[in-house]
Amino acid sequence: MNLRPLTGYAVAGALLAGWEVAGRRSETGLFPPFSDAVRELVAMVEAGSLVTDVLPSAGRALAGFLIGTLLGALLGVTAGWFRGLDPWIRPGLEFLRAIPPPAVLPVAVLALGATSGMRIAVIAAAAIWPVLIAGVDATRAVEPRYVDVARISGLGPPAVLRRVILPAVLPALLAAVRVALGIALIMMVISEMIAATSGLGYLILQAQRTYAMAQMYAGIIVLGLLALAVTAVFALFERRILGWYRGQKGIVDG
Repeated sequence: MNLRPLTGYAVAGALLAGWEVAGRRSETGLFPPFSDAVRELVAMVEAGSLVTDVLPSAGRALAGFLIGTLLGALLGVTAGWFRGLDPWIRPGLEFLRAIPPPAVLPVAVLALGATSGMRIAVIAAAAIWPVLIAGVDATRAVEPRYVDVARISGLGPPAVLRRVILPAVLPALLAAVRVALGIALIMMVISEMIAATSGLGYLILQAQRTYAMAQMYAGIIVLGLLALAVTAVFALFERRILGWYRGQKGIVDG
């Protein structure tokens, strides 16, 4: 019997048990037991807080993530395909990529207001960079001989892009998309901590400000569960899309 898949659950259970013990021994009230956070989470569900705060947050994160990754893939593959653009765009890309995404929040609030559109734009602006850079580098790394053979075979530029370039860069793009997914969730929370009146980030911040520690940790648990669910869904999507690649490399699940 293979017990290896259960190891992670055993470690997680041990950590939660340690949290419970440490919380019960804490005398400051700033670190409540895990059971208190769970009770607060149940109360939030019964009060409908998850519907009013979590679902809008998840919607904004998903919208920003999709916009950022799709634009990043399109611009990255295009810039990698047209190599002559590199001297013109590389300095600007490197400069913009080096700016921490949270630093643009004050500018975004002034330009777009404290709206859902602003938060989606900030999430997209942060999620775009891993995919864009991966698209540029992966496209340029495609073996030129493959492209030459495709052209000699009579394929036009659109067919070469679809049948040669995209399959070659897809593994690198999806790896970057996985990184962008985490960035999108981070920016979702940060954007809701500034000039917000709702959302998961707002809920966590307000709980911290009012010393409702159990509620704060309940919000963090919800965030962790949301990230876990989204990552699991993306893993299934990635496995389906890259089934041919995993088989080619001899990668075995489990």
